[in-house]
Amino acid sequence: MNTHIFPEESSDGVVTLVGNKIRCEGKNQMGSGDVSIDDLQYAYVTVNNNNQVFLFLFDHHQHYIPVNFTGFKNVYQALTEKFSFNDQLFFESIHKKEILKKEIWRRTYVPNYAILAGDLSDYEEGFEIQSPQPQFVLWETTYQSLENNSAVYFDRSPYGQMLLKFKFPIRIGNIQIVNFFTYFDNVRKDAPVSEYYVDCFDAAGTDKSYIELKQVLTHDLGGAPDSIGYERADQKNMYFNSKGIRLSICYTYNSTWQFDGGYTSFHIKNTREYEALLIDEVYESELVVSDFLILPGKIRMRSDYKSNSKVKRRQEKITEQFKDKTIIWRDDVNHKIGFSCGAFSQVYDQDQIKSLQIQNVLPARGSGSSNLELILELDKNHYEIFSEKCHYFDRYADRLKQLLKKELTFGEEYHDC
Repeated sequence: MNTHIFPEESSDGVVTLVGNKIRCEGKNQMGSGDVSIDDLQYAYVTVNNNNQVFLFLFDHHQHYIPVNFTGFKNVYQALTEKFSFNDQLFFESIHKKEILKKEIWRRTYVPNYAILAGDLSDYEEGFEIQSPQPQFVLWETTYQSLENNSAVYFDRSPYGQMLLKFKFPIRIGNIQIVNFFTYFDNVRKDAPVSEYYVDCFDAAGTDKSYIELKQVLTHDLGGAPDSIGYERADQKNMYFNSKGIRLSICYTYNSTWQFDGGYTSFHIKNTREYEALLIDEVYESELVVSDFLILPGKIRMRSDYKSNSKVKRRQEKITEQFKDKTIIWRDDVNHKIGFSCGAFSQVYDQDQIKSLQIQNVLPARGSGSSNLELILELDKNHYEIFSEKCHYFDRYADRLKQLLKKELTFGEEYHDC
């Protein structure tokens, strides 16, 4: 490389090598951040509509490094020596006065999936851990049960989430995969695992993974009524449903706003219902309404019972007394506070609740809302109970304080942008 073909360095920022990281510090935060060299997946040269030129690096996060930052020459030379960037394409591109995006390097991979020669048809039942003594795991297996399995371990994602992974390859139908995982932050442990994931790479990091996975899934599940999807120039996405188990594959290509991912995202979602999780027979039989407030209108309440253990079915006693009305009640006999809307309810011990908050979100691009939230004694988070149109709950503030005997505050309003 001849040094004169690098752009003239400016005082807009500095880029340096610090151990196994690239440190980029720009004025006004432009281009600022650290890049993990060991985690690099691909590199591009880009020119935007303002003729600004960047070395784009992806280490599970996106980094745009201006090529005119002080120190860029040294950093680029170190990177291309290590990874063998396409230098000819890079230097051809950085002097062009047109919008462009060109790949100059991509990591190669050990393929982490294989299509098996068998004719297995147990997609709807579960998956098999390929341990020395193979274990078949049903889709009904709970987070708690899986957590106690000796064939799993825990890890952190590049974004900080807790992941449950498997020590051995996994077989799903006629597909064997490595690096299968599920997220384990804030899960309801007595519920079946709701989603599993894996990013499938072929050796070169191309859409060959998508083509092969689509072929086997179409062959094995193509007759399912929910085999749908789309295949566009920027992205291909197919869905297959096997009795409430939804399998999807997705590959993303270069486009104006996206980069070629190099892998097929394979996602499995359990959409089956587990009504037993909605039942609290003890409180349903003991429930007493000491005082109550009926709320008219089109109130919404969360129904995500598979992730929130507080969400239960509407109690029969509530329906008998109040029909289908939205209601808040206080139960002094059992020291409970309950909320119910539609087919669902949430019940808390009175001493669990520290205070309430009405959070109004002003209409803007979105329609806005008014949210009734709980703040618990042992948790700083706010938990939304009911939602309606903006300022709906304001008129009930005094009555809510009287009914629930709790402090109530108004959150700072903001716009629904």
